[in-house]
Amino acid sequence: MNRRQFLTASLGLTGASMLTSREGLASMESESERNFLFVFAQGGWDPTRVFTPEFDNARVAMEADAEPNQMGSLRWVSHVSRPSVDTFFESHYDKTMIVNGVQVRSIAHEICTSLLFTGGVSGDGADWATRIASETSRVLPIPHLVLGGPSFAGDLGAMVVRTGSSNQLEDVLNRSILERSNTSVPTLSTPSQEVLDRYIQRRVQVTAEQAFYGADARLSSAYKMATDNAMELKERRHTMTFSSGSLSAQLECAVDAIAKGISRCTSVVFTGSDGLGWDSHADNDVTQSQLFEALFGSLNQLMYQLQNRTDQYGTVLAENTTIVVCSEMGRTAKLNGTNGKDHWPFTSVMMFGAGISSNRVIGGLDDNYQGRRVDLATGDLDDNGQVLSIESVGAGLLSLAGLDPSEHILDADPLLGMLS
Repeated sequence: MNRRQFLTASLGLTGASMLTSREGLASMESESERNFLFVFAQGGWDPTRVFTPEFDNARVAMEADAEPNQMGSLRWVSHVSRPSVDTFFESHYDKTMIVNGVQVRSIAHEICTSLLFTGGVSGDGADWATRIASETSRVLPIPHLVLGGPSFAGDLGAMVVRTGSSNQLEDVLNRSILERSNTSVPTLSTPSQEVLDRYIQRRVQVTAEQAFYGADARLSSAYKMATDNAMELKERRHTMTFSSGSLSAQLECAVDAIAKGISRCTSVVFTGSDGLGWDSHADNDVTQSQLFEALFGSLNQLMYQLQNRTDQYGTVLAENTTIVVCSEMGRTAKLNGTNGKDHWPFTSVMMFGAGISSNRVIGGLDDNYQGRRVDLATGDLDDNGQVLSIESVGAGLLSLAGLDPSEHILDADPLLGMLS
């Protein structure tokens, strides 16, 4: 029995109302529930420019003037053009874990992205953040807030809200979205709108209460949940601004949403100031260096916010929030004819914050620049162990959130060695 089923049984409800009693769920909120923030570097980063110091591997083209650096057990690539990387690791190595040599089994952006977020190639299943958010024991207006990048809702669409590329969510909440119509749309006064909202909410509740079986019950349940969340968001619109602009703006909004109890999981994307992303088939070193410097500059700001903000229970966010920084693929060991690097099916994932085995590097790369095998239970290198797949990392995240990975992914064992 999973958490959602347990809540259902303990509330003693039937039909669609089993999953949507806000009063019942509110009484069971958990102060210890872990939050997650996913940062996606879209396009495929080059791990050798930060995460994998392969200076002893003759088959890998490392940068000129780059050198290995280390704090505690955490090792990384240091370069004069990336001071923010050094600042981050020197300040937060004891809260950080790097997982190297993660296999994504493809060199196609779409397939790798689906694997990275869901553990599958079809894109039909829900992503890790949405699965985690769907199992929350709290009443949240937006369980999974997507401020940028891809998201896969699967059959859990009621759990996910996107801000929109031009902040459409903000416009919906304040009703200025009506001004975007080419046709004049009459507006209601605030009192009339409130009456209409109450009427809609009551109609949806009655529909859910009368739906007892199968798809009708599931759809009615999701509809009621989405309606209730929308109504609560309208009440919160004066204390929360949803931004989908720069990475720093996205991160600030994500932290705000977690701190105010609006979301458990948040997702942001970083494609650089020009929006072209990390797909550096030409001028790899310049492109990657600028992107990593900007990324880690924002991550330094994020860590400051997490250490200086508390949630609704007074817990410092750094103590109950896990940050996952990832890209859908890596890049080849050697430079191509245009000083770029092409797609490579092994990448790195960085995590910091609560619940992880920090001050540690898990995995690695062999002489052929392919991922080394590990003991998934401990995270230690083991030639007789298993290939470190992105599915195992995802299953490990589900375990970190208190979920049973076997209920969500069937063909991968979790990387339990990443847990503290």
